[in-house]
Amino acid sequence: MKKRFLLGLICVSMSCYCAFADDDDHEKTFVFNMLKKDYQEAYLEKQSFEGLNLEGFNFEKAKLDRTNFKNANLKNANFKGADIENATFEGANLTGANFENADLEETSLLNANITGTNFKNTELEYAIWTNGKTCGAGSVGSCW
Repeated sequence: MKKRFLLGLICVSMSCYCAFADDDDHEKTFVFNMLKKDYQEAYLEKQSFEGLNLEGFNFEKAKLDRTNFKNANLKNANFKGADIENATFEGANLTGANFENADLEETSLLNANITGTNFKNTELEYAIWTNGKTCGAGSVGSCW
């Protein structure tokens, strides 16, 4: 599977684009259009969306390991079945977000707003909960 690397973020007249390069061909780029909201099954590992407004975006079954969503607005975003290990959602607005069947192992939710967030069958083993507590081994659906 090809890996992509973030080259930069450009905002022009209310539209923002993230440019990515493939690991085997740096001449080609993948553009992440901030107006497009459907990234189902996308490979976006190790990217930074820090502070961005991603309200209502669809990341269902996306590969998001080690991705930075710090202070992002992810209200009503869909992460159903997504792989999001070792990521950060610190200070993010996750109001109404859906993480059903997602893997958030070792992911930080410190100070995130999780009002109405769906964590049904979500893998939370060793995740950092909103209050700074580390979730225990076998934590699924809630932090223990």
